[in-house]
Amino acid sequence: MRNHKPTVLLMTNLSGGGGAEQQLIALASGIDKQLFNVIVITLYPGPLDEYLQQLPGVEFICLKRVNRYDLSPILRIMRLLRQRRVNVIQPFLSSATLFGLLPAFLVRTPVKVVTERCGVRNNPRRIDYVICTLEDFLGHFAQIAVANSVAGQRLLIDRGYRPEKTTVIYNGLDFRRLEVDPVRVAEIRTETGLKPGEPVVGISAWISPVKDHATFLKSASIVHEYRPEVHFAILGDGSLRSDLEVMAKKLKLAKQVVFLGAHQQVGNYLSLFDVSVLSSVDHEGCSNSLLEAMALGKPVVATDVGGNKELVIPGENGFLVPAREPKALAEAVLSLLDDPEQARQMGENGRAKVLSQFSQKHMVTQYQDLWLKLLKGKSEGEVKSRAKS
Repeated sequence: MRNHKPTVLLMTNLSGGGGAEQQLIALASGIDKQLFNVIVITLYPGPLDEYLQQLPGVEFICLKRVNRYDLSPILRIMRLLRQRRVNVIQPFLSSATLFGLLPAFLVRTPVKVVTERCGVRNNPRRIDYVICTLEDFLGHFAQIAVANSVAGQRLLIDRGYRPEKTTVIYNGLDFRRLEVDPVRVAEIRTETGLKPGEPVVGISAWISPVKDHATFLKSASIVHEYRPEVHFAILGDGSLRSDLEVMAKKLKLAKQVVFLGAHQQVGNYLSLFDVSVLSSVDHEGCSNSLLEAMALGKPVVATDVGGNKELVIPGENGFLVPAREPKALAEAVLSLLDDPEQARQMGENGRAKVLSQFSQKHMVTQYQDLWLKLLKGKSEGEVKSRAKS
């Protein structure tokens, strides 16, 4: 029999290595289990399922959805919401938002929280457009819509959400994911052929069209002309990896580019970078990639899209450049490589910013306070409604 603590259900599509999924994991692991019961649901099996199963105080359920046309999870989620007496449901990403909100409305889950993470809505396929439209329709009736950046909040308002029903809670980092083992770092250098002292410019992001790794490689080609000793590292994985490997060969960068793959513990890999790049072309919210690099004292160069300008202060902790402009990206990278003292100072400034403003504890506290406030308001509203009747 479940205790009387409020039960929070967090939900996403699968336990992958994307930023939203990492934030869900950080949130689930950081929630005070003395205050809340925590359930995490995914629609599909993912690479971090075993990790989620081992999180203390977290009940993990994978629904093993067959394909995108399989609607059976809706009924299963309805049963779970009733059986577990869920008080708060907070889905991350599309289609999890639709599969979370619809059952929650049908069984009258008290508090429904919408999250806005990225700009996939900017260029959706037809079926994605339908799903996103349904999600926004349901989202307008949720208690609150939470963006992880002011830019994301503006997107919500532009899509018709009432400003007073939106708020911003920035991402928070679980710094354990960023722990660095110098011995392991040396091993990685040996494994990848990176010699000690050789500069490395890296990008940490899921390999997908919106991250525009192609522009990163094009800028790498320009940097290589001026600084042939520089290597380039791609941390992350995805369906476009083979295309990037082919592109690196065409640009005659095969020996300079290292594909590091995807890793849950990213600290040892990010520590290889002298400069960290984010070349996104779509709307970014609060980028984990930038925060993690900054936390390790790396200067950053990012495209001026979405919430990046909320994290990167040009000349203070990095540079912002226009999207899809390899030359501008290369010039910013070269300016940091050519001025190690400037790069060091920017790295220190970025680290101080993350440690003071973007911790896991800070993020979790904000969400917990929000849930308790919404639950209290819901309870008071029900009391008033019964009194009137």
